[in-house]
Amino acid sequence: MQTPKTKVKSMSVSFQSDIFMRINSYCAERGCSRSWFINKAAETFLAECLEDKADYETAVEAWAEYEKSGFKSYSADEVFKEAGL
Repeated sequence: MQTPKTKVKSMSVSFQSDIFMRINSYCAERGCSRSWFINKAAETFLAECLEDKADYETAVEAWAEYEKSGFKSYSADEVFKEAGL
């Protein structure tokens, strides 16, 4: 939701005609602006991308630690026992 102090930047975006028509139709049916819809879509997709990036970075760190350990791994039984399960 945009607050009064939020700065808005404009940009030009091109869509394939079928996607444009689907967005246009959905927005007309829902009663929202295309700008609102595109902002929400971009916000959602960006959040997913940033989460994927964080997951990747965590995996890279975990792999580096695994390599430093001399490739020591644990069985499921060892993990459950350590977790008290």
